[in-house]
Amino acid sequence: MTLPTLAETQKHLKHFWEEPLSPEPLGLFRILISGFALLQAFLWLPDWLAFFGPDAWIQWEISKALNAAWHIHIREVYLLLHAAFGLTENQAVMAFFWFYVLSASGLLLGLYTRFWAFLTWLGHFIIMSSIPSFIYGVDIFLHIALFYLILMPSNKAYSLDRRLGIASGLPSWGVTLSLRVLQVHMCLVYLSAGYEKMLAPDWWNGNVLWRSLVQPDFRQYDLTWLAKFPWITMLLSWFTMLIETGYCIGMWIPKVRVFWLLGIISLHVGIMVFLGLGLFGTIMILLSISAFGFAAWKDVQRWIRKDRQLDSIPDFELDRASG
Repeated sequence: MTLPTLAETQKHLKHFWEEPLSPEPLGLFRILISGFALLQAFLWLPDWLAFFGPDAWIQWEISKALNAAWHIHIREVYLLLHAAFGLTENQAVMAFFWFYVLSASGLLLGLYTRFWAFLTWLGHFIIMSSIPSFIYGVDIFLHIALFYLILMPSNKAYSLDRRLGIASGLPSWGVTLSLRVLQVHMCLVYLSAGYEKMLAPDWWNGNVLWRSLVQPDFRQYDLTWLAKFPWITMLLSWFTMLIETGYCIGMWIPKVRVFWLLGIISLHVGIMVFLGLGLFGTIMILLSISAFGFAAWKDVQRWIRKDRQLDSIPDFELDRASG
């Protein structure tokens, strides 16, 4: 086995980053992320004032003090709407909710996509700045995804921009670059997560998983019986470290990509079901599907076509080829 030359390496890198690809994965990315933003918003709706109102669980004076001075707090939104339209505090907070829903809906439909992507990102930034004590991984990943949608040509597929002729649906190097950035980003996310777990002895013996499953903050079911079978949590911990650390390899191998994607989906479904982190599990599944879902589906289609071709060959021809 000979190592590739510098020229061959440059050719492969150029092909990897610049070969025009279909914009369909980016269109799917836009739909999944904007749909998730709408889902999260409507889940918040019954408690919207309790989160963001002036007499919220964490009052404006406190939540604003917890942030940097340049962050845009919901109080600034109220002051603007009060000066312009005379809205009360609660009216301004609810008006902001419907502004965020409108922006995410525009992004979902893909009409003047980057405009709505920016407004959705801005609205989400205000949300994060207004309730810093409640922000965790799901909000950070959603915010990054919305920022990507400002820059990526996600309107080239499954959008009104495409239907109205505002955007072309042709493959391009810009689509390829955008998709590769998302794919590499996801690989780095899981590599860092898996590697960090591998450095902790409590992940190897299953103690971290055991404590997560039984502590009151996350416990969904009575799993204390697992104390009698410690090898179960240990094997599940090993599976978690393997599927996360190997993500950056398995997702690039066509023969195993589908199974690795199913593995990462099953991991996050487990997090949703047994730890109650439904939104976090959902956003991570959607990001992996956006990054590698189309490639995995193409792999499945190739397998199906290959099986059909083999089925169409007479048995004696197969025997002759194998003999």
